Amino acid sequence: MTEPMQDVQPVTLSSQAFLILCRLYDGCYDELKQNEQLTELVESIANILLAGVETLEKQETKPKNITFPLTLQQVFLLRRLVVDLLAHAPVEGDDKTKQWLQECLTALSGGGGKANAPIS
Repeated sequence: MTEPMQDVQPVTLSSQAFLILCRLYDGCYDELKQNEQLTELVESIANILLAGVETLEKQETKPKNITFPLTLQQVFLLRRLVVDLLAHAPVEGDDKTKQWLQECLTALSGGGGKANAPIS
């Protein structure tokens, strides 16, 4: 049962929120990859995020925002990871990181990502 992969939507995040999302994904990657049903999806997300990081590294002047394409399935999995992390985050902690994670959640929920996090 394969779903069409044409349902691509652009997701825009601040550069810092994008890097936080990449770190989150990197931390979950090995565990996610163990599920054989998710292997292709997990790899496709990893490739997109890695391409974004490589593009950032090549640029002398870092952009404030990054836009990258994700399918609905990719968005769903990333959103689930962010929701889970936010739900288990300690009440006391790095407010800036929580703000960036909230930005990720907003962007992955179709809210564009720019509304909740001012870019400095």
